[in-house]
Amino acid sequence: MTSTQAKLFTTNILNLLFISILITGCTTPTLTTHNYEQHWYVKLKESDLSSTHYVAPAAYYSNIDPTTHLITHTTVSSSPPPSRPPLSPGDRIRLFSLSDLQLRELSSKDKLLNGIYEVGIDGHIKFPYLPLIKAAGHTLSELEVSVNQALEAKKFFRQGMAQVSLTLVQWAPITISVSGAVFQPGQHIINQRSTEEANQAQPQLSGNLPNNRMLPNALRAAGGVRPNADIKRITLTRGQTTYHIDLSGLVIGYPVTQVPLMNGDQLFVPDAGAPQQALMQPSAITPPGIRVYISNLSVPAASNANSAISKDSTSLPYGSRLLHAAVSGNCAGGTGATNSNRYAILVTQSPSTQQPVTIERKIEGLLQSPERLDVNPYLMPNDNIVCYDSTITNFRDIGRTILDILIPVSLFKL
Repeated sequence: MTSTQAKLFTTNILNLLFISILITGCTTPTLTTHNYEQHWYVKLKESDLSSTHYVAPAAYYSNIDPTTHLITHTTVSSSPPPSRPPLSPGDRIRLFSLSDLQLRELSSKDKLLNGIYEVGIDGHIKFPYLPLIKAAGHTLSELEVSVNQALEAKKFFRQGMAQVSLTLVQWAPITISVSGAVFQPGQHIINQRSTEEANQAQPQLSGNLPNNRMLPNALRAAGGVRPNADIKRITLTRGQTTYHIDLSGLVIGYPVTQVPLMNGDQLFVPDAGAPQQALMQPSAITPPGIRVYISNLSVPAASNANSAISKDSTSLPYGSRLLHAAVSGNCAGGTGATNSNRYAILVTQSPSTQQPVTIERKIEGLLQSPERLDVNPYLMPNDNIVCYDSTITNFRDIGRTILDILIPVSLFKL
């Protein structure tokens, strides 16, 4: 190749590179015009959660579209839901008699009556010498009364003399249906235990609080309530009865009566109509944390591994915002001259419409206005964040590309 041909070849290569730069631009394509009003976070409202109260049925149905409620043919209760834990299939109880006198009044096989019993899948318990007794849906004390009455009816004891006592051995896992404004609607199992825990369970002498079978546990199992949830008007349907529950106290720190659940309960969380900032924080009914996906294949990091994107940077507390993820993913910082103009693109989902929302924010803008929700939005579970380099860094990479092409040409000329 002659000197003239080499120069011509080099000129053509440069022309092609500059034409490509003009066509594609020196930076990655922008996805928005930074119109902050387009993002759903500007619609956040401050909810009136200053007090808790019981929601009457009439008030409930005036604030919710009944077509979104899938549970029908139920009677609306005018009373709060029961606060005493009901039994469910799989629960285990211990039966024993309190006095030797009663044991003598039983038959010679009375010891067969004492022991541990489990509520059957049909909700009943079969005790020796007695017909099936309904247990599911009843409290332990109510079942105790039923057993004593059955013993007296079968003439094992004189009227009013039966004093058989029941104690709890183990609460079973239960299945709850959760629908409405939660992150993972569907059927969920709460109070699950490993085989080791189940085998090591010891009978209780007193007390029967099912800590892991309370209403907040079911909402947590469903991923937590969404920011648009109306937590003042949650419904619990048990059998043919529907109760209305106000859980706003769990968010603002006011006392709330715990509601124990039983197998087959159905929960519905209505839509408040708009996201609420009060629900953008960790609580007993919101997600404890979120998983986001961060890509930072940019300078100064050459790969995700070098950028230290690990569990600590992709698993963030609920209530984290875009700036938290940008800093955790090493999208911010570095050399000011080359990195100050970097930006991040967030692909999220509107909690109200479930439609995807894609926004772009400059890292410098996040650092300058971290308090503005329209600039620095909250993150939702499974959000995607992509970091891009600054214009200066892009020019530098283009220059390197040109050199990579020109050097082999010069060597070929020699």
